[in-house]
Amino acid sequence: MASETVLQEEKSTEDLAAPLYVAWQITNECNLACLHCIEESGPGKAFKDELSTEEAYRVVDQLVESEVPYVSFSGGEPMIRPDFFGLVERLTKGGVGLKIETNGHFLTPENCRKLKDLGVKAVQVSLDGAGPASFNKMRVHGRFDLALEGVENLRQAQVPIEINFVPAKFNIMEIGAAVDLAHRIGAYSFYTGKLMFTGNAVRTWGVTAPDEADYPRYFDVLREKAVEYKGRMRVYFHEAGLLDELRYRLENPAALFIVLPNGKVKLINALPFTCGDLRRDDIGTVWRNFQAAWKSPRVAAFVDRLAEDPSIVSRLHQWEDLVL
Repeated sequence: MASETVLQEEKSTEDLAAPLYVAWQITNECNLACLHCIEESGPGKAFKDELSTEEAYRVVDQLVESEVPYVSFSGGEPMIRPDFFGLVERLTKGGVGLKIETNGHFLTPENCRKLKDLGVKAVQVSLDGAGPASFNKMRVHGRFDLALEGVENLRQAQVPIEINFVPAKFNIMEIGAAVDLAHRIGAYSFYTGKLMFTGNAVRTWGVTAPDEADYPRYFDVLREKAVEYKGRMRVYFHEAGLLDELRYRLENPAALFIVLPNGKVKLINALPFTCGDLRRDDIGTVWRNFQAAWKSPRVAAFVDRLAEDPSIVSRLHQWEDLVL
């Protein structure tokens, strides 16, 4: 949820003809099976109806024509898609700023040079730990050394690096060392926030969830590190929990939406509601639906129910269409 929480748009979305930012999960397939994954991605988890290359190119062309300024590719693991670099090239040549969110395991020297040559604005690598023990526990099938090697390849290729960190009970005390590591390996930004009770984390909560009493010190360390690295690396952190985040979004929808691997468009990751389908709808129509959907009583009622029953966010892929 890092991309959503960092982008805090104060300007009313009604003033815009299209979103300022599109977070596009280009596949649900992943080489890892992370304990906290909010998308329930993993090996063999690709949607059966994911967009074909031709369909994905049509979405790219719409983003370009609508002059959406910024897009992120995520997953799953976005670099698993065979047409990944074709999508990157088509989007960046169209003048759209692009960020890649990756687990870092496919960042070979050659791939990093391609990302640089194609003008990718940044690559965000997930490093959920300051060492292999915690990283490998969180990121099942992952290799800490391979992720670090990928970051070094980015640095050598001069691709701007961001690091994302998700806290768990077994890594939360490493946060200071994790920030230091991010700076040491060449990151210009570090992102983190609370572990969210959604996706895989619903099932693994007993293993992953930090003690709430640990969070105050966690954020105190982050505040200290933000001061320490001021002017050298930006340290971003979001202290709100999932319920507070959703309540804020009810009143202040961000100027972004989420595109799922099958082209459906969600309001925000943790909510089940969709507001269009880019297989059949143009971005302008979906954007108008998005604006109206946030005002739907069904969305407000869901958030109210969440306060009483946090488990309702576990129905991640049971979407409810809010096209009005």
